[in-house]
Amino acid sequence: MMKIIARLAALAASAFAMAGVALAMDFGDAPADYEDQARAYVESRLEDPRAARFQTVGEPYQVYADVAGYEALPGWGVDVRVKSRLPSGSYGATESLTVIFIDGDPVALEEDAQRIARL
Repeated sequence: MMKIIARLAALAASAFAMAGVALAMDFGDAPADYEDQARAYVESRLEDPRAARFQTVGEPYQVYADVAGYEALPGWGVDVRVKSRLPSGSYGATESLTVIFIDGDPVALEEDAQRIARL
């Protein structure tokens, strides 16, 4: 009985490892120009992007995201900090955002996703 349990455990572990390898291949390469793309995407969402201050925080990391009705899309996340100008002319608080990349293109912010899981 113990041998059967050990074999089942080994089989389950190898199946899990193979699934992990298959999933890792779905991400593709991280976007080479992720900083410029993330900035352009966030700027497209701001009312007055000309005066915004941007800072990329760290390197891209793998994520699974539920976006626009699709579940567990493999992609990349890029964290940025943005400080935008208020209508009064002063700068507001710094806002931390995550830009989600799918197939090399920025498609959403974390706030647009129903769920995001960082690997």
